[in-house]
Amino acid sequence: MNNDQSFQQNTKALVLYKEQQAKVSVVEMYAQMILDELEFNQKVKQLQAAIDESLDSRDEARFIHETD
Repeated sequence: MNNDQSFQQNTKALVLYKEQQAKVSVVEMYAQMILDELEFNQKVKQLQAAIDESLDSRDEARFIHETD
């Protein structure tokens, strides 16, 4: 009987541990998605600024480079 209880306790502990690990993985995934989105938005802003500057200065070569 004692072995059965110990086995059940170990099984419950393992299930709880795996559930916690899954939650951590999901949180890490969301955090990475947020960081990726921030990086993407920053790159878009930089590219838009570079394109605007090339248009303002009428620099056709730079415009082509930035939009290529």
